[in-house]
Amino acid sequence: MDVKSMVDHQSLIFDRLKKNKEKERLSHAYLFYGEAGVGKKEMAYALACLFYCPNGGCLECDTCRRILSGNHLNVHYIGIEEQKKMISKEQILDLQEEFSKTSLVEGVRLYIVDGIDTASVSAQNSLLKFIEDPLNQTPTIGIFIAQELTNVVSTILSRCTLIAFPSLERKRFKTVLSDTMAQEDACLLSCLTNQQEEAEELLRSEDYLVAKGVFFDFLPIQTAKEAVLFFIKYEKAFRMSVVKMVLKWMIAFYEDLFQSADNEELLFAPFCDKMKLYLKIDFEQLLKQFSLLLELYSKMDYNVSARNIVHELITKRYAG
Repeated sequence: MDVKSMVDHQSLIFDRLKKNKEKERLSHAYLFYGEAGVGKKEMAYALACLFYCPNGGCLECDTCRRILSGNHLNVHYIGIEEQKKMISKEQILDLQEEFSKTSLVEGVRLYIVDGIDTASVSAQNSLLKFIEDPLNQTPTIGIFIAQELTNVVSTILSRCTLIAFPSLERKRFKTVLSDTMAQEDACLLSCLTNQQEEAEELLRSEDYLVAKGVFFDFLPIQTAKEAVLFFIKYEKAFRMSVVKMVLKWMIAFYEDLFQSADNEELLFAPFCDKMKLYLKIDFEQLLKQFSLLLELYSKMDYNVSARNIVHELITKRYAG
């Protein structure tokens, strides 16, 4: 596990956590999510180092090495066991049993659940009270790691600070594309592909132009009446390739919203004027809208029409 290298690649996230630690603004629970290989597990251990390292999380001293090797008494890790495909409820109950005991080391206790999205709904629900109210009075921080947010129960999502780990390639690729096309196109296309030739083909395609229009017209909708007019205007354009692009952009847009309070380097920075409208929305409502987008995107793997997906999005989002 090359923690230092991954932290260097995701330095914005580490700097944000470090700043929040210094200001005593860290959350009691985090959910790190993103594709495999982007540094989620490494960042979880780096966060643990921030609490005990005498040098502010150097990742190199004896204390940090002890944490990174899994030998610190106040840092507990559970992941998917060999020859298994999921976190078991038994592992979660064992973790809670361990935290019911008094620690032999002073300071914050941390637990890392790597693969929370693989655990059953029952196993995840067994964590809810533990997240909010650890079993003793010792300050406790939970770090959950997931690839697929659609598999994490909403009650855990609402209890955690969400931190999206961007693809390392996406960040670099957006910069490369910006040299040959408009910033907004570089932003949108970096969400769809990491191949320059494919990006240039998409840029010229009818589906991309239609999807771009749908996306920009959808963002400012605030009322059910506006949503109905939007649906009527674009109904014939709701083919699967178009709707898939739009949902990908919406999901990435919301991920940026969740990071914006900390002045992260945002993927959707060219659309900051549109973000201002969404930042007025209550966080719980934003999270509910985000969960709906994830749910609908997951349905695209099944035999569901693109039109019905958009209809469900509008109906659920603007109901009442």
